[in-house]
Amino acid sequence: MESIAIISDIHGNAPALEAVIAEIARRGISRIFCLGDMVGKGPSPDVAIDICREKCERIVVGNHEELVRAEKVFGGDEYVEMQERQRKKIGQERCDFLLTLENSIDVKMSGKNVRLFHASPVSALHRVRRSDGKEKHLSMFENTDFTGFSCEPDVVGYGDIHVSFVEVLGGKILFNVGSVGNPLGIDTRASFGIMSGEYGNGAEDKLEIEIVKVDYDKDKAIEDARGGDLPDAELYINEIMTGIYRGA
Repeated sequence: MESIAIISDIHGNAPALEAVIAEIARRGISRIFCLGDMVGKGPSPDVAIDICREKCERIVVGNHEELVRAEKVFGGDEYVEMQERQRKKIGQERCDFLLTLENSIDVKMSGKNVRLFHASPVSALHRVRRSDGKEKHLSMFENTDFTGFSCEPDVVGYGDIHVSFVEVLGGKILFNVGSVGNPLGIDTRASFGIMSGEYGNGAEDKLEIEIVKVDYDKDKAIEDARGGDLPDAELYINEIMTGIYRGA
């Protein structure tokens, strides 16, 4: 079997990303997919983009990348300020790179069609929570203009909500890999997923999905935040320390 590491929602938290990349290497996994939100919230979006570009085979767009690359930002002055701050921090070349990101990834694994995206098949901005009902969870397997129509997915993995889970829906599997840099909930360790099976193989075989939690240097993350010219540094620090979303 081959394993694919699936990371998401780094949010400029370099110490968390470095710890996750080290754990992936320790496990001997060479193929990494990123499900977006490399940028936003944390102090080091430039570092996060550079590491992901070096280490990840494929990267999809997250809602924070959509914000940074948008020509016109909706939602108030705070979003315009966030966009300007992120663009200044990452520079023009990285901004141009964000324009090349995929909407979703379709792969074959152990005879199953696997689809990966940031938030939902509607867009990187359309959120589907763990607490949403079965009907909404089943809608995650739909083909749309955003995902394309190359396959009917049997397995769907995503990020966005910063909470990891694996759910079986009849003959389908929905999973969330959680967040590398900004996990929410009781467990505030960096989170990522590992999908293991026969990569690219159309024959039915065993498929495993594992959620991995990794300790990282939170003192360094706090130091980076307080020294990183973040206007909402204390809100960010509270989130990574407590796992409680600032809007809760």
